[in-house]
Amino acid sequence: MTPKEELIIKFNHIILIQGFTNFSMVDLAKKADISRAKLYLYFKNKDEIVESVINRHMEFLTKYPIPQGASVENLSSTILNSLLLLGSTTDMFENELKQKYPQLYRNFIQGYESYLENLVTFYKDAQIKKLIINDVSAEFLLFQNKINIRGILDNVYTNQISLDKGEQYLREYFIYQIKTLLIDEQNQFPEGVKSFGETVIKEYYDTYSLINN
Repeated sequence: MTPKEELIIKFNHIILIQGFTNFSMVDLAKKADISRAKLYLYFKNKDEIVESVINRHMEFLTKYPIPQGASVENLSSTILNSLLLLGSTTDMFENELKQKYPQLYRNFIQGYESYLENLVTFYKDAQIKKLIINDVSAEFLLFQNKINIRGILDNVYTNQISLDKGEQYLREYFIYQIKTLLIDEQNQFPEGVKSFGETVIKEYYDTYSLINN
């Protein structure tokens, strides 16, 4: 990973929690713990920072697309990827983006909506193949994921629950999702899923530890 890529990730965490509208380049340099001169080596202005953060989100959608069909091999990882995506934005970020960069906002929302539409199709295919429960609709599965993931994160953001309690609830929700959805328990945690789960938790801490900073 290049120094610029590391900086983009850092700014992603910062502006998701603290926004960007009220910050100057000097402010952002301080928050990223780098000199203003070094910041200007990578970004000419705040517009470029915000655009780079959006591009990082779009790259995730490209790197981890919803598979064309559901299978035992891709089921758990797709579920976990979708939970990571649902927790990767905040109301503050979306509202500021909509006000200041409407075209970037449209691209951002269209990318997410397309991803989630494909996720519903994936769930339906998994239900047909009897890989996940079919007692409820695929649309409801997505809806309850949105409510629960964003609900946990919103409670951390507003200090209703602690950072540690948020981690506990996220871990428990991941387990709950896999154990509740998948019909064949032997295929609940294929190789690589647990390590990816740790990536989710690291992203959570890197972002939400900034709440009171």
